[in-house]
Amino acid sequence: MGPVGRSPRTGDSIRLVHAGVTDVGRVRQTNQDHFGSVTGLHVLADGMGGHRGGEVASAEAVAAALEGFEVHSRQGLAAAVLAANRAVLVRASGDPYLSGMGTTICALAHVVGDSGDDALAVANVGDSRVYRFSGGRLEQVSDDHSLVADLMRAGELSPDEAARHPKRNILTRALGIEADLVVDTWELVPVSGDRYLLCSDGLVNELDDSRIARILQDKAEPEAAAVELVRSAVDAGGHDNVTVVVVDVVAAPSTPGGAGYRRARARPERASTLGIQDGAGTVSVLAWRVGGAALALALILGSIVGLIGVYARSGWFVGYHDDNVAVFRGRPSGILWFDPTLTEVEGLQLLDLDDADRVLVIDAIEVGSLEDARRVIEQLKERSQ
Repeated sequence: MGPVGRSPRTGDSIRLVHAGVTDVGRVRQTNQDHFGSVTGLHVLADGMGGHRGGEVASAEAVAAALEGFEVHSRQGLAAAVLAANRAVLVRASGDPYLSGMGTTICALAHVVGDSGDDALAVANVGDSRVYRFSGGRLEQVSDDHSLVADLMRAGELSPDEAARHPKRNILTRALGIEADLVVDTWELVPVSGDRYLLCSDGLVNELDDSRIARILQDKAEPEAAAVELVRSAVDAGGHDNVTVVVVDVVAAPSTPGGAGYRRARARPERASTLGIQDGAGTVSVLAWRVGGAALALALILGSIVGLIGVYARSGWFVGYHDDNVAVFRGRPSGILWFDPTLTEVEGLQLLDLDDADRVLVIDAIEVGSLEDARRVIEQLKERSQ
């Protein structure tokens, strides 16, 4: 029998309406973002990994989280995210082309709070974000799990410095890296008129908070707001996939002026300590993990391997494949078992390059992004003519 838990009341309950929109953007060839909703739960994921790993990881995570939300509490939401993590690990272990794939995730759910009243729960892993827009003010609820976010929290980087930092895309936590994942959760008081925004980093990397807040203020309907946010981000550059889910609290127990919300520290939950109720009593989520070589290895190496894996996939370089100039994601020599992945093969042969450029390509030209790699290749083409 599956886990059972409290379900939100329907009589004096809150009511949510939502809309989600995604776009591949102007640069990426595929959309590695996914989102989904069921009654009382909204989930968004931003995948990463070569070949088609990113899109598979995010799709697996969203589907597993939606299916796994069986205990309607903050801890139950964390359990659903942990189920999503297991699904990504299991899928990657059975397909060598998906090895090393991962994804961020963020979620908003209608739950029964610790007090027994209706509440909203937020969970996140990675740098996909959940915002609350209330009374004309936009505030980030979730915490980014990234290198620059850690440095900002430590007071070593300002927001402006973080926005320009060359390592800003390096995550410190993601699904698909370790079995005993830490999930950050929050419990919030629902307030009628509040609006929540779930988004991938493709939105916030293109639009600042004031532009996002203005769109959320101007567009009354969730669908109109979601469409405008995505369109604006694509128009501003669209360097990444852009996905948003807008969720409006249209009915809730009376709470004047959003007074029930206070920004608080996250409450972390992890697989080795979180329990859920079923007919036989409390069952640790750890017992759900059926041993497999990939899961066991991920559990042993833990978060250290997670950091290494995310770092290994964060780089780009121009190299060669079958005597053609090509773009790879990762580090030229690979790190541990995280090998670079072939992303694009250009119509430019090594033999067409002059001796100096040929040596550079053979040795690998490391760059900061796919766009930088394409610019390098254009320069190589111009010099080869």
